[in-house]
Amino acid sequence: MSPMPDDDGTGDTLPQGPGQAPTVRGHAGARPSVPRDLGTPAPGDASTGSLAPTNALNDAGSGADPATSAGMSGRYTLGSVLGRGGMGEVMLATDEQIGREVAVKRMRSREPSAEERARFVREARVQGRLEHPAVVPVHDLASDAAGRPFFVMKRLAGKPMSDLLAAQRQSRSAEVDKRLLRAFADVCLAVEFAHDRGIIHRDLKPANIMLGDFGEVYVLDWGIARALADVSEAHARPVTGDLSLETGETRPGAVLGTPAYMAPEQLAGEPAGRGADVYSLGCMLFEIVAGEPLHRGARSIVSAAHAPDTRPSVRRADAPPELDAICVLATAYDPAARCPSARALGDAVQAYLDGDRDVALRARLAREHVDTARAALAASPGEDARRRAMQAAGRALALDPTADGAAEIVTSLMLEPPRVMPAEVAARIARQDADGARAQGRLAALTMLGYLAFLPLLAWTGIKDRGFVAAFEVLAVASAAHVYLMMRRTRDRVPVSGIYVNAAINAVLIGLICRMVGPFIIAPTLAAAALIAYAAHPLFGRARIIALMLGAGVAVPWLLELAGAIDPTYRFHDGILEMRSDIIDFSEAPVEVAFAVLLVMVLAEVALFSRTLALRQRAASTQLELQAWHLRQIVPARAA
Repeated sequence: MSPMPDDDGTGDTLPQGPGQAPTVRGHAGARPSVPRDLGTPAPGDASTGSLAPTNALNDAGSGADPATSAGMSGRYTLGSVLGRGGMGEVMLATDEQIGREVAVKRMRSREPSAEERARFVREARVQGRLEHPAVVPVHDLASDAAGRPFFVMKRLAGKPMSDLLAAQRQSRSAEVDKRLLRAFADVCLAVEFAHDRGIIHRDLKPANIMLGDFGEVYVLDWGIARALADVSEAHARPVTGDLSLETGETRPGAVLGTPAYMAPEQLAGEPAGRGADVYSLGCMLFEIVAGEPLHRGARSIVSAAHAPDTRPSVRRADAPPELDAICVLATAYDPAARCPSARALGDAVQAYLDGDRDVALRARLAREHVDTARAALAASPGEDARRRAMQAAGRALALDPTADGAAEIVTSLMLEPPRVMPAEVAARIARQDADGARAQGRLAALTMLGYLAFLPLLAWTGIKDRGFVAAFEVLAVASAAHVYLMMRRTRDRVPVSGIYVNAAINAVLIGLICRMVGPFIIAPTLAAAALIAYAAHPLFGRARIIALMLGAGVAVPWLLELAGAIDPTYRFHDGILEMRSDIIDFSEAPVEVAFAVLLVMVLAEVALFSRTLALRQRAASTQLELQAWHLRQIVPARAA
């Protein structure tokens, strides 16, 4: 990209970087002149900007108008257009004499007025006499065959600072922050050099700073720069409703510059001095540190005129306090209260980059944050208060790890549970519980299918009522399918009603087992194992309700037998418990195998659910202890 001084002080505007206000330019009716401290032009130059004609330009497919292209053969061969402003355009060109690429800025108008010529020539001379590494060098100043002035500059390769700031807003990078701050310190030195030569830039902003591909830093657009001895703009009127910030349009009599970066006195139409450039630099520094402009859009004039809070930490909590103080000093409303010079501003930023920290300032800010944290906790024990207290105490520790009270507040907040669980934490716990419920539900579905393992044993023993046994197996499959589908559909909440439905199905299954083998030993054992599975997860309903339902699966058939409503499945005779069944035949070998299988299944089910619960508790305890250990490494030993 080549330099495009986007304006010549005649009201032209170039598009700026994302989120930036356009440059607005104008004049107060006074005719500009080349300042005396920039040198005395040749006769006729000061008033008209005329230069000796030359045939140095040769348009090669540049799209120049035919009226001025004829006979333009010479040192520079023009190429494509690199950028355009309201009055000038910058062309890529080849310096045939030296054999290098350059940028040529020329006037777009075929018949420029004398005032336009004078402003154009003045810009070239201002920029050309500021011989500094951060000011684009001007190699040549002449006029073409049609008498239009042009000047030749170094061609640049890089990006505007505004582009880097826009990318930085999307993804913060500490390395990019440092690069921008280093570049800013270089810009301050370049501006100090200009001030030393009696030149005020008047339009400093990120879009006018070019960062080269090899570490170069350039200050662009000296089109509305003024000499301290030049008071032609002293009668510029204050900003009024005539100034449009959305289109960049400038009415006659409006002040010069970009409102979002202009000093209050500059907005008021007063002559811009060194302090105005310092204020613009302060706005740039604020944008680098805070990640957003100090003044925005159509409100930039209003906010600049009413002295807003210029601490970057107001917009970005982790802004270093040293840069906070520098921004406040650089953007003071009163010019006399600002940083004394651009060099002093750059030196302060460089000192920060070199590692200098204001220990006393950090200690004072840490105490203020501790007081804020205590006040928040004293005012309310709620979620918002704890959040504010934690943030304030954390900032205090970041500023001063030895700050009294900060570590204690952080420790107590992290290790002592609140009276009311924060909504965000409750939501995360709910998601974790739902994940655990899905895993445990899949395991429960497999155990329900374990009932099918008894089908071959029942057939081996001998089935008296095949319809009864078929109903038992259908219910077992239905219970497994129900719990599996219910858990699969679960997101952040397990439906308790579905849990109770499943428990009811299991109670019926246990009741059927009572009719097969009696209400003793086997049925109560299965009811106890099922209760462990349900009670092992906090989302699986109320344990006492499920216990009553599963207990009813044993108690109801038993009570019905005692009441004589159904045939008994057992009887006591001479101290011997005899069991009988209308559903299956009792054969010695099959029954012994069935009891063995049942014992293995019950033990496996209880072991799986109990170990799952234990592992979950162990993981939670481990995480808590790790957090406490890390906390003890952060905070001072006395607080831990």
